[in-house]
Amino acid sequence: MGLALDEPDEKDKVVTINEVSVAIDPDIEPYTEDLTLDFSLEANGLVLLGNESNCC
Repeated sequence: MGLALDEPDEKDKVVTINEVSVAIDPDIEPYTEDLTLDFSLEANGLVLLGNESNCC
């Protein structure tokens, strides 16, 4: 699973979270529940935390 700053595709589900429009691919939407976007000094960038499924 990854992140991109891009325009949504036609098939994406667009939701507003904390006043930010977010496009989610419907194929991975079930895996996005309970995720938090955070900044990690260790990773030197943005990371997704939570939902410790073994999907990927």
